[in-house]
Amino acid sequence: MLAWYARLITRSPWRTIAVVALITAAMLPGVALNTEEPDALGSFVPAGSDLARAVDELEARFPESGAFTSAQIVARGDVTSPDVIREVIARSEMALAHPEVAPFVPEYGQPAIRSYAHLIVALSGVPPAQLAAEDVTRALAVDPAEDPRAAQFDQLLSENAGLGQVRLQQIDLPELDSYDALLAVDDVIQAGDYGPSASARTLSNARFQEGAQQALADSGFLFPLALVVMVVVLGALFRSAVDTVITIIGVILTALWQIGLSGYLGPRGLDKINGITPISIIVPVLLVGLTVDYSLQIVARRREEREGDPRRATSRAVSITGAAIGLGALTTALSFLTNLASPLAPIRDFGILAASGITAGFFIMTSLVPAVRVLGDRRRLARGRSLSTRPVIDSVPGVRRLLVSTVSRCARRPRLTLLAAAALAGAAVAGGINVNTEFKEDEFLPEDSEVVQDIRLARQEVGGLSTTITGVVLTDLEDPAAARALVALDDRLRGLGPEPGGSAPSGLEQLEHVVGVGGTTLVSLAAETVPNARTVLTEGSSGDLVRLYRQVSEAAPDEFAKIASLSDSPNDDVTVIPIQAYFGSDGDARELYNASDGLWADDAPGNFTVTGAQINPGVTTNAVARSQTTATVITVLTALALLTAYFWRAHRRPLLGVMTVAPIVVVLMLLLGFMWTMGISYNALTALLTSLTIGIGVDYTIHFTHRYLHERELGAETTEALSTTAGSVGGALFGSAVTTASGFIVLAFAPLLVVSQLGTLVAITGILSIAATVIMLPCLLVLADRRSSYIV
Repeated sequence: MLAWYARLITRSPWRTIAVVALITAAMLPGVALNTEEPDALGSFVPAGSDLARAVDELEARFPESGAFTSAQIVARGDVTSPDVIREVIARSEMALAHPEVAPFVPEYGQPAIRSYAHLIVALSGVPPAQLAAEDVTRALAVDPAEDPRAAQFDQLLSENAGLGQVRLQQIDLPELDSYDALLAVDDVIQAGDYGPSASARTLSNARFQEGAQQALADSGFLFPLALVVMVVVLGALFRSAVDTVITIIGVILTALWQIGLSGYLGPRGLDKINGITPISIIVPVLLVGLTVDYSLQIVARRREEREGDPRRATSRAVSITGAAIGLGALTTALSFLTNLASPLAPIRDFGILAASGITAGFFIMTSLVPAVRVLGDRRRLARGRSLSTRPVIDSVPGVRRLLVSTVSRCARRPRLTLLAAAALAGAAVAGGINVNTEFKEDEFLPEDSEVVQDIRLARQEVGGLSTTITGVVLTDLEDPAAARALVALDDRLRGLGPEPGGSAPSGLEQLEHVVGVGGTTLVSLAAETVPNARTVLTEGSSGDLVRLYRQVSEAAPDEFAKIASLSDSPNDDVTVIPIQAYFGSDGDARELYNASDGLWADDAPGNFTVTGAQINPGVTTNAVARSQTTATVITVLTALALLTAYFWRAHRRPLLGVMTVAPIVVVLMLLLGFMWTMGISYNALTALLTSLTIGIGVDYTIHFTHRYLHERELGAETTEALSTTAGSVGGALFGSAVTTASGFIVLAFAPLLVVSQLGTLVAITGILSIAATVIMLPCLLVLADRRSSYIV
């Protein structure tokens, strides 16, 4: 099959080029479709989770209400100055009156503004216009035991910072959007005159998204930079402008095919995958680092042939290396496709895009590159010029000697070498189990971002941020047990506690992250509009509850529609509760989410879930931790099964599949240790290391094993076969490691911290993979050959 493929390409090079050109032309419309706004975190919600259902229900059932959102006021400097306090209050009120903000101001419930400045004025008892320094001092000295409001200073004020909150409702309006309203609040707050010693701005989901989207847009330089780096590296390895240019053209076409396919599959096409995310932007750079390897292998093998007939030399290079390249590409693509098991849509999309890109790269590098090379060689011969070129391994002085000596020395002491590698891997795993798994939203922004600075200021000065999240109750509201549970939940979130002489229902402990209820709920609205409503909710029958809800909806139809939605289906009623929460870290948000289900009474139908811009990212960590363990096992087993089947079918030695995967498993263990020592957290992006490591490393081990078996079949002894393999294919492997590391290290310059960290880790992966290949794999092959004195 490969021999036929190689002959087809080299005998009809112009036809091959024409086919590639036609496919490229077909992909260009898809490239044009791939222009939607990047989505930083919107798609990072685990599919099938309570959170995903809650988000879907909010969007579907409450188009005129949805959830609540807020802009966190962050003032810094001399924030207790009377002038600054007056300006914070004035600007907050101006923000609420802004034309883009006013429609989203809640018309009921708690005040829309809560800040340290308003608290100081309230405790001083003096109007803002008359506030003096002594009034501020007196307000700050109020004992919380005498006035509980003073306890809020712990969350709102420090020596260098003062916090506040403007709470808005996410109403679905035809010409306005709460996203723009949050940005308008920020504009108004920042425009204030706080004097030379203070300033203020806001933190919000809109500002976070704006910063992350800008960072994603600014990441457009990564692919061109990777190409520039690759030109330099390939120029040093090939020492041939022609081979370098052909390979770079192949990389560019591969990226075009992948981007075109993502456009066809994206939101503006078939809508099968999401838009641009921090994960999807790395795919083109990934293809630069990986598909270059396919060209390296063909060029390196072609130079070994050194025959006068360029077609024959190129055909043999494709047919001989094609099996290893194809097997490596297939294994890599399958390892990426294992990400389809992830509950996170961006990771599933990454698997599809990376696998399709690898497939495109294999086709282009094994067809276009050889075809153009044949045409170029024919022209060179026609001009009477020699085809002799330097072997890739000799392009960098000392590489041949280093690789051959390393392989020979390790092969002489295989058991000791493998034992040392196992000990090192064990130590790495011991450290790796301590890798931080906390999802940090500021990692999805540039380090010097104003948003990151404000988040860190709030955490350092007052220990966190106060925000509004949305509690979603999915239940049968006509069930008396559900109504009782709803009242108990409402009371607990408000901090009312059990009735005197009673006891709190099981599982309704007050969470330290909950400050209170931030607005009107079904329980409070019923109490305000219908006499004895609380008694009906706690003691009434199903019929009584049906009548109560009808009375509430008739008395306050607009308010009822914004907080409750009844359905004829069992356990399909929804009501929302705006919750005022205080998060010192992203871990607090995850803790509240994990505990939210326990706040709902066990004997009541349905469940209770919290959602919001601060909740959703934290939940991602749990989903990643659960899914990636499964994905790692699936990836390793997939590669193992494929390689075992291949080596059994081709050489009747299935154990070679295990030996080919084993060094890369060790690399995975070592990477955990590197993450721990470098302080890199295990998040949604670094979780991709499993498939990336298998995809990168297995290429090296496959090529080494394939060439070793080829030499043994030609009659070489074990030691000679290993030396020949290291001195021939080792050059291409060295080049692959260099190009992979060089291609991915470009990501270290990405504006997004998570992308930068991933690039560094993948660059390390390339180096570790070739080290494991030339150190561990020869030992395994030696031990295998000692058990069998023949190749079947």
